Amino acid sequence: MSVLIAVLGLTVFSGLASLIAGKVLISSGPKDHPDGDRKSQATAMPTAGGIAVVVGSLPMTAALFFLRPDWATMTLLALFFCAFCMFLMGLWDDITGLPALPKLAVQLVLALIVATLGVRVEFLDLGRHYFELGMVLGILGSAAWLVVVTNAVNFMDGSDGLAVGSSATISTGIAGIAFLTGHYDIAAMAAVFTGALLGLLFWNGRGKLFAGDTGALVFGFYLGSLALLLVDRLGTSVWIAPCLFIGFLADVLLTLIWRFRHKRSLLKPHREHIYQLIIATGRSHAMTAWIFVWISLHGLFVAGVSLFFPRGAAMAGFLVLVAILFWISHKIRRSAIENGFLVP
Repeated sequence: MSVLIAVLGLTVFSGLASLIAGKVLISSGPKDHPDGDRKSQATAMPTAGGIAVVVGSLPMTAALFFLRPDWATMTLLALFFCAFCMFLMGLWDDITGLPALPKLAVQLVLALIVATLGVRVEFLDLGRHYFELGMVLGILGSAAWLVVVTNAVNFMDGSDGLAVGSSATISTGIAGIAFLTGHYDIAAMAAVFTGALLGLLFWNGRGKLFAGDTGALVFGFYLGSLALLLVDRLGTSVWIAPCLFIGFLADVLLTLIWRFRHKRSLLKPHREHIYQLIIATGRSHAMTAWIFVWISLHGLFVAGVSLFFPRGAAMAGFLVLVAILFWISHKIRRSAIENGFLVP
């Protein structure tokens, strides 16, 4: 009980520290300038809001390890260190701008490091079938997952409150599932991170502070890693992890498929994500963010419920969610084309 109270206290302090740091960044932090392309804001905006999350979560997570030294395993310390390295790269990018390929290379290296040191799963389930992957394939597959989810969150960080709000939902879900299943170290780390995300969301949700690569890269990498650790600990379906990230993954995946079918460059910046089309039709950023939080809650529900069903339920639930979102995205794209917001 004393540890639970301490974790709750550290979560509150994490949120307050993030909130205060966000205020400082708005007045004195780096600015994100419009580029006439993916960055559609009218004027330069305060960015690098991920600094606020790190200011809030880093010392409080360190305090967790001080309170419970048995939680400071090599795996969790490696995750802690590599997430901080990801933060530094994102900060560098927000201040100076970095080419895409070097950023991707660093992401891959960091993902391989944490996967090698234990942030991985060594199995794959397809329906009711279970396959042992072994260490090498487990490392490569887990690193690939981390790179994909890191960039998926980053791609979706283009609307006030969307990436931060959905990440806070995912983090809360990981904390809840981990707590209910007795994995208290993962629950505590996710809870502290949730507090820091909510502190940033106070500013980001109102369009006063962008998360930037400083934030988005860390959100995806850190939460994707915690999701993998939870799946490995539970020995359950690997599909629980993509269920948690369904909002990010479905939008990015369906957008890439649409652009490929219409012979668009997959690397060129664009405004053809589902969330961008929703905003283009006149919906507010706040409404769009709530839509994706709602989608994330459905993914969390499927992930949690699948634990009570035989293997295969999580995969089935994920595919059902993707099918529903595919149908919705088709309707949105067709409407956007009819109203001139999207060129087929």
